[in-house]
Amino acid sequence: MQTGKLLTMRRLLALATFALLLPSASCVGWFFSGEDYANRSRPVAFVETTGGIELGATTEYGILTLGRTATEGPCRVRYFTGPSPLVEDGELRATGATFTRAEIDLKHQAVRVLARPPRPTDELVAMWTPDGVTVRALRVELADDPRVTGDVLRDPGEPLPPGATILRCTEDDLHDYEFVGLVAGRATFEGGTSAADDDTVYVYQGVDRVREMLAIPERYPIQLEPKYRPDGIVVMKPVPPKPAPDASADPSSTTDPNAEPEAAGTGSGNGNR
Repeated sequence: MQTGKLLTMRRLLALATFALLLPSASCVGWFFSGEDYANRSRPVAFVETTGGIELGATTEYGILTLGRTATEGPCRVRYFTGPSPLVEDGELRATGATFTRAEIDLKHQAVRVLARPPRPTDELVAMWTPDGVTVRALRVELADDPRVTGDVLRDPGEPLPPGATILRCTEDDLHDYEFVGLVAGRATFEGGTSAADDDTVYVYQGVDRVREMLAIPERYPIQLEPKYRPDGIVVMKPVPPKPAPDASADPSSTTDPNAEPEAAGTGSGNGNR
C-alpha cells in the first residue's frame, strides 16, 4: 500500500516538473532540439575607449568598430544577448585593415557576415545603440544614383551616426540578420544642399573591407591557457608571449666592440726567440 502511494506521488511530481519545463509549444521545440539557440536580434555594441565612444557590430569575426577614437588599449563593451544588455571589459586590437576589433572574454551574438555584396532588392536595416541600453533601428536602401558608386546608402531622412551597423534581413526570419557594414559618414554632392535627400548619401565600410581584414595573416595555431575570472567563469585565452631576455643583465654576455682580440697561444712565457 505504501509502495503504491509512493509511486503515485512520484508520478505527480514528475508531471508537475514536466509542466513547468514546457510552458509553450515554442519552448518544447527548443528544449528537445539539442541546439544552443542564440538570439541575434540586436547585434550591435557600444564601446567605450580611452579616446571616446565607438559604435560597433558583434559579428562572427569579433566585435568590429571603425577605430576612430582608439585602435589599441583597454575598452568597455556594452552589448546584448537577446534583449538583455551586458557590460564587459575588453582590449582593442588593430586588425591592420579598416576595422578595429574589441576582444572580450564572453560570447556575443556573432552575427554572420553577408557572403556577397548587397543587392537593391535586399531589405536593409541600420541599427545602433546610442547608450548601450536602448537600440535604434531604421530601414535603409542602397543609393541608386549615376553620380556615385560603391558602398553607399540613400539618405533615410534621419541622421545615421558613424559606426551604425548595416544589416540585411534574412528571408527566413526578419529578426535574423547578416552583417553588411558600418556607416563611415555622410557625403553631400558638390553643388547640392544637405537639406535635399537626393543630394546626401551615407558611405559605409562593407563586406569588401571584411575580406581585406581576413586576408591579413595572423599567428596560428595559438596556444591557450585557462583564465579564472572573479565571477567564477573560466575562459581560454591566448598565452602571452614571453619577454625577450635582457642581455644587459648578464655582464659576461657583453663585449667591448673596441677591444683588440687576444692572440692565440700567448702566455706568461718569453715566447719564440
